[in-house]
Amino acid sequence: MKVRFKIAIAAAAAAALALTACGTEKSGPEASSSGSDDVASSLVAKSAEAMKNVTSAHVTMTADGNVPNLKVTKLEADVASKPAVVATGEATVQMGQDTQTAKLIYVDDHLYSDIAEPGQFFDYGAGSSIYNLSVIFDPSQGLANALAHLKDPKSAGSETINGVQTTKITAKASTNDVAELAGSRKAPENAQDWPVTVWIAESEPHNLVQAQINVTDPADAKVTMTLSDFGKTVTAEKPAITPPN
Repeated sequence: MKVRFKIAIAAAAAAALALTACGTEKSGPEASSSGSDDVASSLVAKSAEAMKNVTSAHVTMTADGNVPNLKVTKLEADVASKPAVVATGEATVQMGQDTQTAKLIYVDDHLYSDIAEPGQFFDYGAGSSIYNLSVIFDPSQGLANALAHLKDPKSAGSETINGVQTTKITAKASTNDVAELAGSRKAPENAQDWPVTVWIAESEPHNLVQAQINVTDPADAKVTMTLSDFGKTVTAEKPAITPPN
């Protein structure tokens, strides 16, 4: 019997966790590395433009702490947006007291997953009840848009993320710009600004390498998105579908 479920991750822009991804190295003390707003604003603008041109990458999203309404604790997928959105990957989902890892396949504008019954794929339409993979590289709704609307960016040092030298920038983001990216079914009724940290590649074209958002106050809940393998080839085929009961 198909298990009905809904998954929501409270807001995050191309979102992400304060506990930065494995392999992160700091290149200097953060306390003494706060930089110019102009420098940060310029780099964020360059990254927003760069992300408009990104059409594929490996995407990892993780959650830490008591994120409101959170069911997905980890999402890892290869995602491409052109010539059509395709994606393959896995999601770890909290179901009661247990977690379950499910496969995800996005092809022909439909998300297929075996989360209801391992090994049996069901059609979840656009996939918003799990995660809308199609939005990540959408220039008007995805990461590029979220970067373009960051507020009050400030330089906060530099770090190496998975072998990539990055500039760390703190800012704020409206939940209207980041909720769907983070997997939330909808943004809060009244838009809020939440603290965001982004790590942008120092070398051109200045792609977004990692993003983090604090979704509660105090900041004991965080969501993190990390990107790698930009430009990789992604293919997917529609799986055999289990008819609904």
